[in-house]
Parts: sequence; structure tokens; C-alpha cells
Amino acid sequence: MGDIMTCKINADTTDGLKIVSDTSGAVDVQSNGTTRMTVLANGNVGIGATSPTTKLDIAGSMLVDAYNNGGAGGGIFLRGGFLSTAQPSITVADHDGSAPDGISVNGYDGVAFRTSDTERVRIDGSGRVYFNGTTAVATSQTSWRWDISGVVYGNRTSAGTLQSYRVGGTPVGSIYTGASSTTYNTSSDYRLKENVDYTWDATTRLKQLKPARFNFINDDTNTLVDGFIAHEVSSIVPEAITGTKDAVETWQEGEELPDGVSVGDNKLDDDGNTTPDYQGIDQSKLVPLLVKTIQELEARITALESE
Repeated sequence: MGDIMTCKINADTTDGLKIVSDTSGAVDVQSNGTTRMTVLANGNVGIGATSPTTKLDIAGSMLVDAYNNGGAGGGIFLRGGFLSTAQPSITVADHDGSAPDGISVNGYDGVAFRTSDTERVRIDGSGRVYFNGTTAVATSQTSWRWDISGVVYGNRTSAGTLQSYRVGGTPVGSIYTGASSTTYNTSSDYRLKENVDYTWDATTRLKQLKPARFNFINDDTNTLVDGFIAHEVSSIVPEAITGTKDAVETWQEGEELPDGVSVGDNKLDDDGNTTPDYQGIDQSKLVPLLVKTIQELEARITALESE
């Protein structure tokens, strides 16, 4: 294939620039006798790549130097198309491009981080973060942001707060680790409370509780445990219970809705059945009722003994 146009600038055997256009319409930029950049007739540009398959194909590394840009900043900006699905993306793939292994960014779908051809972390278009999973577990909660599948490992070099929880900037709880123990705290400072009353009747309420023994359906060993049924406690110690009896999961605002589904519709499984939104219990909330009952019983015993 012969050259149809050659332009040389200081082009000797060791240095300079040589631009060559062949009969296919491609343009090669050479230096020191080696092709450094290729522009194909279809507009694809290769830097270090002589057969670029995309608009820009770089064989090697690329540096975007915003620091030394005279204070003007810089970086890489990708602009999507007119359609919501025509979003720009960045993908780090294997050597043969068969499977992403690194970072995959799409302005519509979110960001995914992969290792060993397996997705490990995903940030979806709603800002929700998944660890070792791509399907949400906490779908019934409209404001959830973290979905973790697997063991969570926290480590400190010394005793102190491992996690802190806040609502509107106000602390509401924490997980504190000591030298050999862990404490789960909820806010209890007197400065956060009002209408404090020490004279309420605990014994009457305690007698309404119905402790039970049962096993969980998913426990193949049918091991019996002691506990309560959530809805049977909700009217006695409502602060100990989350959720509503017989509630089911529904589609929420901000979720990607299937065709024909609207916000507020029930979520269905593959068999067309509704998905339960189970109640939960924080049994530590029963402790004040137990302590107050013991105090009342002790007062009665003392009164009887003094007669």
C-alpha cells in the first residue's frame, strides 16, 4: 500500500514528525520511524493503537493534569445524549474486554465496582449503595441508603465510637467498642426529654404481656426460643415495635417501577403473591416496664411485712 501524501517536519531517522496518508483515507502521525497516532477514514483516532475501534483508542496510560493548568482546573467531562438511557459511561475491563473488572460508571444506572469479574459495590441512580448484591433487600423502606449482604467488620485501634447515628444532625444513638466489649446506645440524655413521670402503673401493663415459646419457620432445627409476638406487644409498649401487623411491601417513590405498576401498588413475587413487610421488636424497650414492676412488687411486699 503506497503513500499518496507524505509531510515531513525535521523528519530524520532519530527525531521529527512524519504525517502519512494512505489510499484508505487513514492518516498516520509518525516520529522516529514509528507510528504514534492513527486517524481512520471513519474518524476513529488511535494513540499508540493503529486500528482504533472507538472514537478514541489509547494504548497506554493517560494523564489529565488539572494541577498544572495555570489554576484553571480541568478533568474529564462526559455528556450524555438526549434520551435518559443514552448516558455516558466509563468501564475498566479485562485485557480482552470480555468482562468488566474495575469501575463501571453510567450516568443513568449508577456506578459499579468489580473485582475478579464480580460486582462488589454498586451506587444506583437513586444514591443507594449495595455491598455484595445488586438487588435491594430493604425495598419497603423508602429512605434506605445502604444494603449490605454479608458480614460487616468494624475495627478500631483503641476504644471509642464505632458508628454514630444522627437525625437532622442530632445524635440519636451509637455503637461504642471498648477493650473487650461492645455497647449499643440509644439517646438518653435528660436534656432531650420532657414531661418526665415516675408515678405510672407498670404492674398492670406488664400483666398484659404474653411471653411465648416458639421456633422460627426458617429454622430447620425447630429450636424453641423465648420471646413475644410483635403485634401482641404493640398496644402495651408501642415504642418497642416497628412496622404494622399484616403489612405488605409496596412500590415507593424513587424506585424503578415495572411496566404497568404505580407508586403504592403491592409488590408481588414470581408467583403473584404479596411480599410481607414484617414487624420487628426491640426487647430492650421492655426493661423499664420490668424494673418498675419489680419496684412496685417490692413496695407491696415491704408494706405487707410491716403490718
